[in-house]
Amino acid sequence: MKFSNNNKAITLIALVITIIVLLILAGVAISTLTGDNGILRKAVQAKEETVLAGEIEQLQLLVLEDKKIGKELKQIYFNSAEDTTSIYDTETGETYAGNWYYITPENAQEITLKNSYIVNYETGDVVSYEEGKHRIVDNNLLCIKEGLVYTIDAKNRSTGDNWGDAILHNFNTDDENSGWTENSLSFDGVDDGIEVPDKSDYSNGITIEMYLKLRGQTENQVAQILMMKRTNTANGFFLMMGNVSKSEQSMSNLYRIVSIDIGGVSERFITNTFIEENVPIYISYTYNPNAKDDNGVLYINGEKTETTNLGNVENIMEVQNTNIQIGSDVYITNDDGKDNRYPFKGEIYAARVYNRPLTEQEVKYNYMNTVNN
Repeated sequence: MKFSNNNKAITLIALVITIIVLLILAGVAISTLTGDNGILRKAVQAKEETVLAGEIEQLQLLVLEDKKIGKELKQIYFNSAEDTTSIYDTETGETYAGNWYYITPENAQEITLKNSYIVNYETGDVVSYEEGKHRIVDNNLLCIKEGLVYTIDAKNRSTGDNWGDAILHNFNTDDENSGWTENSLSFDGVDDGIEVPDKSDYSNGITIEMYLKLRGQTENQVAQILMMKRTNTANGFFLMMGNVSKSEQSMSNLYRIVSIDIGGVSERFITNTFIEENVPIYISYTYNPNAKDDNGVLYINGEKTETTNLGNVENIMEVQNTNIQIGSDVYITNDDGKDNRYPFKGEIYAARVYNRPLTEQEVKYNYMNTVNN
């Protein structure tokens, strides 16, 4: 039998149609199996839900038996000397801390887990930890802890974090020059400042550290306050920089020169350190009243640069219950009732106070660990 060309064409068309139909059917079958709502996906989801249910049941049994496992979550305080961790829910704004524990497959101890959870051992609530939704906030300090009175490390800080007993004044989140940036606290040079309650004993010495960047100076402003704790010029401690034009330098007001009082203006140490605009600088100053010589030591960027014998820690004890202030002394008034108004303009990455003198090795450790992070 012989086929005509027409028969051959019909046969080829039928074959093509058959192949197309088979491809469509295959596509439908694959979609049914592997799509977002496919059989395989639903099977995977069902398996995951079964695993979650089983793991949650194990955790709830631990709660009933009062067997605490995992990492205890604590409220983050930016001026705390304790290493703490909390978990922040980016969708609801809830912070998990206090009676909550973070349990991962690695720290599950007595049980086997595939997922991570947040468990409240007081209420029995179990929350499945979700990447993206939950954010771990660590207060892993970037510095030596021994003798630490106060610290602010901008790492891990945000406007949503707990400030503890510290008070922030006039920071405006709508102003790009005021408030938290990615890795610093920005001071606008107008009225921003921080107060921290402090009742520490500095009779054995003191260390002041700041990591900062100057953004400029306000017109007619003779100084900028970096850190202070005093009620008048004859007591407490004081870290500042002079702020007048370079051509008008004098011994009392040196252009962006760091000055330090340990015990009042009569003990003022005017350093040779010049602070440049838009250049980060790490300032460390230690004062040891028990040293025979060179009681005060200045370190810049981790390196010992100058020494002095000026200082009197007894005058700090006169203001033991006075707050530490950072970035301004606007909250201390002169005898005539007027505000001093010497606010800092720039970025502060870290600020610390110790109630003892750090060693040179400790200063270097703090500098390297802070700057590298």
